[in-house]
Formats: sequence, structure tokens, C-alpha cells
Amino acid sequence: DQLEAVTTTEGYIRVVAGAGSGKTGTLTARYMYLVDQLGISTANILCVTFTNKAAAEMKKRIRRHLPDRDLGRITTFHGFCVGLLKEDCHVVQYPKTFLVLDEEDKEAMLRAVFEDLGISSRELTIKEAVDYIGWRKGGRGYVKTLIDPDLNHLINLSQSATTLKDKVMYRYFYEQRKCYGLDFDDLVYFALYILERDEGVRRKWQERLEYIMVDEFQDIDKDQYSLADILSGYHGNLFVVGDPDQTIYTWRGADVKFILEFDSRHENVKTIYLNTNYRSVPQILTASNALIDKNRERLKKKLSPVRPDSRK
Repeated sequence: DQLEAVTTTEGYIRVVAGAGSGKTGTLTARYMYLVDQLGISTANILCVTFTNKAAAEMKKRIRRHLPDRDLGRITTFHGFCVGLLKEDCHVVQYPKTFLVLDEEDKEAMLRAVFEDLGISSRELTIKEAVDYIGWRKGGRGYVKTLIDPDLNHLINLSQSATTLKDKVMYRYFYEQRKCYGLDFDDLVYFALYILERDEGVRRKWQERLEYIMVDEFQDIDKDQYSLADILSGYHGNLFVVGDPDQTIYTWRGADVKFILEFDSRHENVKTIYLNTNYRSVPQILTASNALIDKNRERLKKKLSPVRPDSRK
């Protein structure tokens, strides 16, 4: 099953990888197969993992075999979006030297807004403001407001806002726009805004990225799905790996339906199951298989052990 996943390179491919089934090893081997056997440049392969730690681990494994290659496109969704924006943020009149704001930067900026507007923590907390701004940004319609070069427009929106949260939000937008600062939410939303509206930029990235691989596909949200879908729109080579039984990020927008319905959203999807478990003894798998089988929304699978019975 692992070999099939590695050597099936063309088209839309869904790999349902159970726990302990060698998913990372399979992804790594497939990446090296594309480079070594098919001669694909690493610049033309996008491999998206969910965390910087996972991306670093994959790079470490691949560097043992490909020590001199640029592995910059083994990254996270946010990491990829930073690269895209550094190349194409001119579309929204932002400089390549835009600032990436981390959570501390965002909170410091909001504290300054609170102080300037004379807002106490009894009226509104920083966390409440962060949560509200994140929720409002989720619709992506705010991008057009944020990129408006007329900074007075944002000040006017803040002054005319009818709620305290909106007053803080637009003033935060003003502070962001003043220093060309983008927080983590903005990175994905700005990248999508550009890709959806600029045909030349979209086609450039689509042609450049011949093969796209997405790990932990059970935990992607609608915007990350849109990114993968748009970027694979020219070559049609999208390889997704995940396990619907392991989705844990619904609280931040993940939707397991993207992997469950992958075959209905794309034509001629090939589904490969990694059902061999190399980690656990049979007793563990018997119990977990029986429990997981009760999940209502899932792709049916049953893990089989390699390790012997621990009682023998």
C-alpha cells in the first residue's frame, strides 16, 4: 500500500492513513520518488504539512538523500502564503517588506489601541478583541477594506462604528495598514484574495507547482482547501493524506467533509488505504478498531498489526 501511494503520481489521489501506518515515511518516499525517478525539480513540488515541526522533520529525512536540494516548498500553509505574498503582494499595493505579525505583536498592537481609545479591561479584554477580529476576518470580505490606501477611511470607520468591538477592530486595521503588517489569518486570506482575482498570478503559480501534497487533510479548513484546489487547477496533481477518524481541529474551522467527500469534488479520484499498523500490539488495535468503528462520518477501514501478541 505504501509503494502504491509513492508511485501513483498523476491526478487526484486520496490516501487514508490509519494511525501508525507509516504516513510520514510514505510522504517522504513519494517526494524523493518525484525528484529521483521522475526528475521533478523541488521548486515544482509543494508539500504542505500542518506544523513547522512536521515540516522540519520531513526536511530532515529528505536531506539525508537529497542534501543539496532546496526544500523551501516543504512548508506549512502559512509558510507557503508568505512566499507567495513576498513575490506578488504588489497586486494589493503592499511592499515585499511587509511585516508578519505573531500573536505577541498582535496583542501589543491591540494594547496600544486600547490605551489610545481609553478602553479598560472591564469593557473589553484583549482576548475578546482578538477572538472577535479573527471571527470577522473569517469571511475574507475585510481584505478590500484593509488594503485601501486611504488610511483616513479606516479611522472614519472606527469613529463611526456602533459597537466597541468594531471600533477596536477598525483601529487595529489602521495600525496594521500603517506598518503593512499581516497577522497569521491575513496570510492565507491575502493569498486567496490575490489568486482569485489576478489571473496572471494564479496561472503562474498553477503552472509552477506541478505536484501538490497536503498532509493531515482531515484537519484543513475551507480556506486551506480553496488554496490547494486553486493551486492544483492546472496540472491536476493533488495528493492528500489524512484520516477522518483523527480530526481534532473542528474548533478552529476544520471540516472532515473535505477528505470524506474528496472523490465527489474531483474527477477520477484514486483512494489508497494504509491499513497496516507498525506501532501497536494486536490488543490495542482490537480495542481501537471496535471503538472507532462507531464513528458515524468515516471511511471504513480496519487496521491490521505487524507486531506480535504481547501476551505470548
